[in-house]
Amino acid sequence: MTKKRTIALRKKQDYQDRYIIRMQGGKAGLVEATSKMDIHEFRVFMAMLTMVLPDDDDFAEYEIRTQDIIKLYSLSDDGRYYEAIRDAAERLFNKRFVIYEKKEDGEIYKTTIHLIDETSEPVKKSEKNRIRLKFNPKLKPYLLELQREYLTIDIRNIANVQSPTSVKMYLILKHQFNLGNRRARYSVARLREILAIQDNEYPMYGNFKQKILQKTINDFEKYTDLVVTQLEEEKVGRAVDAVIFHLEEKKAPKQLEQISKKLTRQVIKSTNGSIVVASRTQDFIEEISPSEVIESTLIQSEEGVSTLDQLYENVRRFRIAKNTLKKWLDAYSEEQVKRSIDYVIAKIDKGEKIKSVGGYIFNRIKDADWGNEEVPKEVKPKGSSPIEIQKANQLQNELEKLKVDLQKEYFQERLGLVQTLVQDEQSLIAQLMIQLKNDNANESPNILAELAQANYQLYPNLDNVQEFLVNFDKGGIFQGYMFEKVEKLYPTKFARIREEFQAKALANGLNANTFF
Repeated sequence: MTKKRTIALRKKQDYQDRYIIRMQGGKAGLVEATSKMDIHEFRVFMAMLTMVLPDDDDFAEYEIRTQDIIKLYSLSDDGRYYEAIRDAAERLFNKRFVIYEKKEDGEIYKTTIHLIDETSEPVKKSEKNRIRLKFNPKLKPYLLELQREYLTIDIRNIANVQSPTSVKMYLILKHQFNLGNRRARYSVARLREILAIQDNEYPMYGNFKQKILQKTINDFEKYTDLVVTQLEEEKVGRAVDAVIFHLEEKKAPKQLEQISKKLTRQVIKSTNGSIVVASRTQDFIEEISPSEVIESTLIQSEEGVSTLDQLYENVRRFRIAKNTLKKWLDAYSEEQVKRSIDYVIAKIDKGEKIKSVGGYIFNRIKDADWGNEEVPKEVKPKGSSPIEIQKANQLQNELEKLKVDLQKEYFQERLGLVQTLVQDEQSLIAQLMIQLKNDNANESPNILAELAQANYQLYPNLDNVQEFLVNFDKGGIFQGYMFEKVEKLYPTKFARIREEFQAKALANGLNANTFF
């Protein structure tokens, strides 16, 4: 299990290179919760989210300076934003999310949760360019310990969007796209509810389409990594009742900028007082936690770029994480790591197909006696002292543990997808149970179907969805049978999860194909 982290105070100035945010999706999550913020409030809210890390078990107090927001969103530093940002941070105290969720009695409840629990600002006038905020603890299920159907985005992809409605629509549609839905359908009434549009605002659909939907489509096309290729309208009689967004992904303008690839190193002081060295590159999106920041003294090349950075430039196209590369350098000699990387890249450049580049490189690094024609120089392991041997063994143990953790996480993601589909698709359970019945009615029934049927228990006090989920969550034969059937019905959704975890495995030097 990953060790949880609790920190009392986090300052955005210590997390300037972190742009990734996460929140709970689904009908009972924050993505589709009814809320209304202006663009400055959104920016402060998302700046707070960049400081919420995946392994946190509680909220910290988050300090944000006006210059942090200006830098994060590349705003003009001419003074006009300072008051607007400070006022927006204070207004967040009165903002709330409205979530419709099913409680234990089976009834749908309208739950209202305030966004901010407390705000603090310095009394001293010269220090009023910063403010501290803390999330409402009731938001923990929606921002911490996220297990399934959560949204992850890089806020640089919406940094230039000026419309708060377009920002909200991006969260909604990006989540659908990430789930594998290339055609996202919403009723007009549901969109108005999510966006907190009052009855007297844009009462006619034509006005709503022009001011909200078309504005969103234009902003997506101009500023983001998502594009609406078609807006399909469904009518009941002569009135438009629902719309279908046809979605495609594209490179965001921010990602297309031609910027310098020269890496720099920046020494920063973290909130807890430790001195760390953080890498910065603007042309590659990387999500790291403070625990991954390199605290050792870096070996510098003649050009002033570290060995780690030089090697990382060579392997990052293979989705190998910088932290993984650092572990290799800690456990083995620089020469051995470099030679192994050169050898594998030479094979790839000659046209050889290698599925798990990270795993292949690591196996080469571990084998100190291998030889090859492309890189004939002999390599010796990094010493044979007990400490070096211990480091190498520790790295191997960490990889084995990571592999097991990824397997568990992968299973939970697939489990969560089935649970979500069953609850969202009203006809799915009936379809699955008919399939089970038919498989057992064949002259030569499937043994898996026979066992699944035998293991299914009836619960008279539960509805069909609850009864199905109780049996499914027990695991065993019934769960295995249903996994197979649901994956055949929704191959794209399962493939997306599989690809996500294969990428995680590759980034950490594991052979993804051995267990996915």
